[in-house]
Amino acid sequence: MAIYHLHVKNISRGDGRSIVAAAAYRAGETLPNDAEERLSAFGGRRDVVMSEIHLPPGAPAWMAERATLWNAVEAAEKRKDARLAKEIEFALPVELPKAAWQPVARAMADAYTSQGFVADVAVHDDGTQHNPHVHLLLTTRVITAAGFGPKIRSADGVQFVIEARALWAMLANEALAKAGIAVAIDSRSHAERNLEQTPGQHRGPDRAERHARRERLQQERELMKPTDSERDLPVPDPDGNPIHPRELDQAETRLLDDMHAPAQAGRDLPGDIEDARATIEAQNAREISEDEAAAYRLAPEDILDWLNDPARPLDPADEAVLEQWENHLDWLELDRQQPAAPSEERLQHEPERDRR
Repeated sequence: MAIYHLHVKNISRGDGRSIVAAAAYRAGETLPNDAEERLSAFGGRRDVVMSEIHLPPGAPAWMAERATLWNAVEAAEKRKDARLAKEIEFALPVELPKAAWQPVARAMADAYTSQGFVADVAVHDDGTQHNPHVHLLLTTRVITAAGFGPKIRSADGVQFVIEARALWAMLANEALAKAGIAVAIDSRSHAERNLEQTPGQHRGPDRAERHARRERLQQERELMKPTDSERDLPVPDPDGNPIHPRELDQAETRLLDDMHAPAQAGRDLPGDIEDARATIEAQNAREISEDEAAAYRLAPEDILDWLNDPARPLDPADEAVLEQWENHLDWLELDRQQPAAPSEERLQHEPERDRR
């Protein structure tokens, strides 16, 4: 028997909760929070496997945008103790393959969109697959083409919880059977199943463990930081020559500044033809000193004058090399005699593979 866990709870303004912050946390996003006039910043979370919004039939398209949806929910509720959303949080059986997580989470969300709820679904896993689970945020009002209508009172009673538990057990067991896993979950209590064993307790988050983990990660980051002496060690520049890290940073900054610098005054386009021509002409007219030529390893103009020097007879080895290089492209001549095409009689006697 796989472990069963499902919990239904309200997200209420009376408890000091914000539905925008709750949605941002579950989706791992940074959302503008209009009611609190700040950002609810939870972007960059690595444990969010999937997050998406499912709409009921007839819902306006703007509800598919997370920030717009939940800020509109905040604005629609006027009471200081208003119930902003209903959340169904349930554990995915560890026996269920990871490929089945998203389909079964979507199936659960679609079961509530068919009842008129907007469902914001998110799948979480810390990478170890020890506690994969799903958060399902549901709106609390009737959805109309104009926005939100009256409260959905059917979500207030105990029957809503009972039906949610039974629904999840059915969907999870169908997914397990489809994956060929010979286990099942059961939404009934131990007493209802006549079991004498003590039921397990959901452990939940441990604040002390989280604090210790954050401190450990911070210490690891501090150890990874370079020391002052390491910051002064030379690093290779693009040519492989040693350079101080500060100089390299300054050079990279200048390069980026040049790349993003605005166009010069008087230019209609930063790369017009006239500017390109002027640049090329300036490059061609530039005079290169002997030092610059040596730096670029330019060959001297008289490097081949020895070939015409009558006082220096050519060595036979030199003559052979010159003759080879003078004639190495003769095969490109157009008037070169080409081999004759094979006759039909020859083609008939040649094997088929040779004719290819």
